[in-house]
Amino acid sequence: MFKDRAAIWILEYSIGGMLVLAPLLGLGFWQESYKDAFLWAIGLFVVCLGMILISCASSMRQRILLARRIDTLAEQIADGSTSS
Repeated sequence: MFKDRAAIWILEYSIGGMLVLAPLLGLGFWQESYKDAFLWAIGLFVVCLGMILISCASSMRQRILLARRIDTLAEQIADGSTSS
């Protein structure tokens, strides 16, 4: 689980970032085509997907760090109980 940390960060942050930046850059370059409400809705939906993916990556990182702390604490407790 701990070895997948870099893969999680790379995939979720990069894909999430692309999902956020692509529609926003599209707004700047193709303003005429984004006047349609349907395209605005699609762009907003894609940006929301990107934000959800980025927040999932952040929470996954926190869960991995918490799991690491719990493992070290369990090891310390196990070492302390056997030496007593």
